[in-house]
Amino acid sequence: MKYAFGGLAVIAGAIALPVAAQQATDTDCTAAATQATGYTPGADSGPSGGRVRGAARGAAAGAAVGAVQNNQYDTGSGALKDANQKNKAQNGAAVGMMAAGSQNRQERRQDRAGADAWQKSYDACVAQKGSTPK
Repeated sequence: MKYAFGGLAVIAGAIALPVAAQQATDTDCTAAATQATGYTPGADSGPSGGRVRGAARGAAAGAAVGAVQNNQYDTGSGALKDANQKNKAQNGAAVGMMAAGSQNRQERRQDRAGADAWQKSYDACVAQKGSTPK
């Protein structure tokens, strides 16, 4: 019985040692990949509200254009001028939202490229240390 506990301690140590080494490799390679690429996995901030801001800016710009146009033509009725200004604001909002959507897609492509570069860097580090990737 007195040797049973000693044998059990040796077996437990043999099992725990590779797990601890794997955790150190994972931590080291995660830090190295983050430092090399500047990308932090899981740091996605979610939607930025860019389309809403773009639509608001476009509507404001369109309304301003409509107001300037209305000032050039004093002969039109008030209802006609209001309709013109509303139409310009709507068109401006649509253009602003499309421009912001395009920018959002570009940012997502850049994020995916950063994630891919991070994964390649992580995999290279793990392969260099001789461990299996997570």
